[in-house]
Amino acid sequence: MKKVAGVVAALSLALAAGAVQGQGNKITIWTDFATEELKWFSAAADAFEKTPQAKGAKLEIVAVPLGDNKDKFIQSAPKGEGPDMIATVPHDRVGEFAAAGVLEPMDKYLSVAFKADVAESSLDAFNYKGRTFGVPMWGEAVAIVYNKKLLPGGIPKTWDEFIKVSQNLTNLEKQQFGFLAPIGIQYHMHGFYRAFGAYVFGKNKDGSFNTTDIGLANGGAVKAAQLISDMRFKYKLIPEGAESPDLQQDLFLKGNLAMWLNGPWVMADVKKAKIDYGIGLPPRPTGATADFQPFLGVRGVVMNAYSKQKAVTSEFAKFLVSNANQVSLNKIGGRLPISKSAVRQLGKDPVAAGFGAAVAKGIPMPNIPEMGQVWGPWGDALNLSIKTANADIAGLHTKGVEQIKAAINKK
Repeated sequence: MKKVAGVVAALSLALAAGAVQGQGNKITIWTDFATEELKWFSAAADAFEKTPQAKGAKLEIVAVPLGDNKDKFIQSAPKGEGPDMIATVPHDRVGEFAAAGVLEPMDKYLSVAFKADVAESSLDAFNYKGRTFGVPMWGEAVAIVYNKKLLPGGIPKTWDEFIKVSQNLTNLEKQQFGFLAPIGIQYHMHGFYRAFGAYVFGKNKDGSFNTTDIGLANGGAVKAAQLISDMRFKYKLIPEGAESPDLQQDLFLKGNLAMWLNGPWVMADVKKAKIDYGIGLPPRPTGATADFQPFLGVRGVVMNAYSKQKAVTSEFAKFLVSNANQVSLNKIGGRLPISKSAVRQLGKDPVAAGFGAAVAKGIPMPNIPEMGQVWGPWGDALNLSIKTANADIAGLHTKGVEQIKAAINKK
């Protein structure tokens, strides 16, 4: 199997030492894949090298954490120091990358037959100003993964019952929990915000985002944040410290957590732990005007506009979305394929069906550059709302929206 370059915690040193982008017959790929999925990706690269489409190219895989690739890529690509490809990129970063001029439009590399087998919504997610700036690989949205041994009846159907069952299964002294979620991460909490009528950006008549209309401080946003706060202070479900995704994963894999709100990216470890699991959505919260509607994210691969290996790199991008690769990736980590034929082949697979229902309910994250100004202030408002029992939730969210608007106007 292909050797993967060590995780580049100090990638800037490598960039300073010389060009990272593929040269000659080498193609360099930055990836955030880890554990079993990294092995899968490495094997896929090995297999591609043996195809005629590779034209003898060698693929060098460099592990770069997702949180590190954005600024480094924008800064390094124009200097010829960036990778030829990044695998993977969340679709909501596409606008910022494209606006910076570092992404190669993929339209001319995608055939009619290829597009016919790809979910239309996933291609739309990578559309920025009428051009496709990436090849989607999978869709994702959060849902509840539950332990059937602890919850044989499945996820409760009403919110009152959901809270009651969660409380009955929680024993803090024994470090056992009925329900946990990363309540400080706004991405995971979007479903609750949306259920009460909050939103990030409104829409103009032509369907484009109206960045002056921000619905993260309206009455619905306040109610949603209050509900999230109540999970900690009123219902005693998620004590301070228990919002950590790593801690929650440890508890679930040990069989000490009944219901866990997270995404399909955790399923490789869940399967490895041999947990008898089920997947479903939370019930509609009391007083909400809609069901839980998670953010819909699409992850895919993007190509460096400055790459000198565009033809072969684009072939590898399409190779990753082939039916066989999509199915094998799903079986390893539970990723939801964007290949229609792969979805049909998976049939009633519980991961595809469970998270597929979440994707169907999902609201696509805005992929415009202004979304980058939203995460910080929204996250601050949410985290301060769950810090104390009597936080000024309305004031915190109003301040957050003011900061978002100021940041957008400043750009």
